[in-house]
Amino acid sequence: MGSYESNWLFGRSSDNALTFAGGIALGGEALTSEFKINYLRPARGVLLTTRAWPISTSRRQSVCTCEVSCTSEDGESTIVAIAQGTIVTVS
Repeated sequence: MGSYESNWLFGRSSDNALTFAGGIALGGEALTSEFKINYLRPARGVLLTTRAWPISTSRRQSVCTCEVSCTSEDGESTIVAIAQGTIVTVS
């Protein structure tokens, strides 16, 4: 997974995780207003995991953060990217 082609996967999984975290925090339908991703290191391993959680939530928007980690064959997990995004309610 340590190729340029994997960057779209990081972005896609981060955007989805951020939107789900923000949507749950907002209690309904939500869309990504913006997000930014920092690539920390190449992803080398057999499993890619993306986790997101809200940092601050108001009535109409939720700012969330996300970690993308890669697990090697021996079970060691390394954070390979970090993302942050603003999620807004659909109305």
